[in-house]
Amino acid sequence: MTIIKKPKSPKNFSRNGQLAILLLLAALIFFGDCAYYNTFFNAKQYFKEAEKEREKRIERQKKQPNRQKKNAAGRNVLSSAEIKKYDDSIKKASKVLELYPKSKYVDDALFLLGKCFFRKQDYPKAVRKFYELIENFPDSPFVPEARLWLAKVYIEQRDYESAQNALQELITSDVRSNIIDEARYLLGGLFKNKKDYMRAISEFESSASRAKDESVRARSYFEMGECYYELKNFDKAIESYRKARKYSPDERFEYDAMFKMGLTYEKIEKFDDAIDIFKRLLTNIANQDYWPACRLEIAHCHRLAGRDEDAKYWYQDIIEKHPKSLEAADAYYYLGKIYLENEGEYEFAKENFDKAPKENPRSTLANEARAMSKSVQRLLALRDDITQQKKRIAAGDSIAAAMDSVTIDQEREEYTIGYIDSMFSDTTHFDMDSLKIYDDSSRTILTDSIRIAFQDEENIELRKRILKQIEIAQRRNKNRFNKFDNFDEQERLRREEEERKKQQKVVLKTGELGTPHEELIKDKLLLAEIYLFEFNQPDSALKEYLDILQIDTSKTVIPKVLYSIGYIAENFKQDTVLADSMFKRLIDEFPDDEFAQAARKQAKTISFPDPELQIKQKYLSAEKAYVDDRKIDVALNTFSTIQEEYPTSEFAPKSLFAMGWIYENDLKNPDKAFEAYQALLEKYPHSVYAKQVQKKVAAVKKANKSGKENTAVEKVAVEQPVKKTETAAKASENWGDETDIASMTKEEYRRYLLLEMQKNDPRRKTPKRW
Repeated sequence: MTIIKKPKSPKNFSRNGQLAILLLLAALIFFGDCAYYNTFFNAKQYFKEAEKEREKRIERQKKQPNRQKKNAAGRNVLSSAEIKKYDDSIKKASKVLELYPKSKYVDDALFLLGKCFFRKQDYPKAVRKFYELIENFPDSPFVPEARLWLAKVYIEQRDYESAQNALQELITSDVRSNIIDEARYLLGGLFKNKKDYMRAISEFESSASRAKDESVRARSYFEMGECYYELKNFDKAIESYRKARKYSPDERFEYDAMFKMGLTYEKIEKFDDAIDIFKRLLTNIANQDYWPACRLEIAHCHRLAGRDEDAKYWYQDIIEKHPKSLEAADAYYYLGKIYLENEGEYEFAKENFDKAPKENPRSTLANEARAMSKSVQRLLALRDDITQQKKRIAAGDSIAAAMDSVTIDQEREEYTIGYIDSMFSDTTHFDMDSLKIYDDSSRTILTDSIRIAFQDEENIELRKRILKQIEIAQRRNKNRFNKFDNFDEQERLRREEEERKKQQKVVLKTGELGTPHEELIKDKLLLAEIYLFEFNQPDSALKEYLDILQIDTSKTVIPKVLYSIGYIAENFKQDTVLADSMFKRLIDEFPDDEFAQAARKQAKTISFPDPELQIKQKYLSAEKAYVDDRKIDVALNTFSTIQEEYPTSEFAPKSLFAMGWIYENDLKNPDKAFEAYQALLEKYPHSVYAKQVQKKVAAVKKANKSGKENTAVEKVAVEQPVKKTETAAKASENWGDETDIASMTKEEYRRYLLLEMQKNDPRRKTPKRW
């Protein structure tokens, strides 16, 4: 018997089926929700990791600001780790938009993408994402913050007007207080960037007083301090930094606020207060990475306060405790400055300048240290050269010339054995009777000049020194040959030593060498310029210039020296009386010199007449003597004086032309006329007057070559067409044009001069300028 099972009732099936379907749908919803949540969570996590990498980079750059890498727009370059994390975040957030466009995390993803693109400095994409969020999800809680980040984008794009509008709109809108506080802080930064420090302070102060977030409050007070510092209100700056420290969110921020406070005390020369702050920072182990900077500022404070020994102690402390650091390199540089400027120890100064770039070539002072080292080297070489020239002058040129190669040691002996020592080899000997050094081929090595020095009864001391040097040279030479196997080896080493000295030699002067006196003056001028312009030591420069005045009177040197003394007195000593006395002497003794021209503008207590005006009056008197009084000799003498005594004046070529005209047309002396015209062409070839006589001079030269006896000047004058008086008068109204003055008749030229005088008559309302 077959048993047939009864089917389940529809009622029971429906109940179980519905339950199963509900469970399946719940599972699908749950796992689907988990999928896009996990995707967004990963995107958010990558962004957090990227932000941490960014903070690490900023921290490293604060420690070593000179190692910051910037792109073409001047913004800091992101690290590879940052870029990777931001890119991973972008990929995950984009996946949420692509796969789950209906999910509740779309607005989150858009906001996150905008921030990632902002950090990557891809500002157009950042703007697009923030706008997508604001327009498509106006009720999203991220909209106010997106508008804040949009303002940040405008700031980075230097669109300050859009940024200001966006921030001010946020401040007046109904949004969370923390967003308003951040907006005020950004608005303050915007005004600060525009150097509108008072408005910036107003916004920072409002942000600091209202902000509940202590981080925003601390940053606002810190920026207030920066603004007050720029306004030179240092007391307010210190007060603001102190408040910033009070609300500092971490030890790093507290360090920054205190360090700035110390720098401000240093700025207002409250050095002890500054030192106290920097020493307090040295007691906190959290600031260990910044201890070199603190020690360097302590050293600076002592140096600026005039406590050189304390400063040197702290600079040395940096070098010993923080070798190869940027601060150690700076310490060497400032040690060099102390030895140079305050103690005059130039060798020690150069030694420290040389060590600065070697300690750390990335120091911002490395190139300056190299330049200072070269300047000190030039100074030392100049001082040695000055000593040599003085010795040459004192000993007499003939004897000194033979001793040019002698090395001078200022601290021990007047001469060293360098010159005579280099003469000896194993084939040389000294003949006491002839007072000469010979080699085996009987070639004289010791010059006659030194022999003369031996025979000079008044030069007994010099004779003794040279004899002693010869004795030492022979003894040293013998020791040398015991050391080397052959002469070739000794010669090789000698040449190597000469080459080394040649490479180290400093080129002090260019051009041919002059007499010892001339070279001494050159050295002193160069030395004074180094003191004044490279080392800022006006007193030392002034001493050199005053020495030059005592030992030189040449026209090529004294004008520059007088002007330099006046310049130092006025700009460094604030002694206008001394300055103007130098300027007056310069103008009185060298009125036509270029330095005299500058001195006329520089003088403060003395007024000097315009030399061009005086020359003009002389020229007008000569014209009057010729045209009105017919005193031709007086006119010629005055014209001649002008072109001889004032060769750089605009009236010099005028005077030469007038002389030629008078000789040609009044005195009928073509030879004298030719001399004047030729001098005009040679001295002032580009003047308008030279162009008028070119044909005449060329004709004379051509006639002389052909051997003609008759005067070419007369011939050319006859051949040239005579212009009417009216034409000359009309041409005289345009003196700047190339008027053909040379072709005028005597009467035309007289009228021309009269018109010129009338044009320059001071009684005219609108006189013409010469």
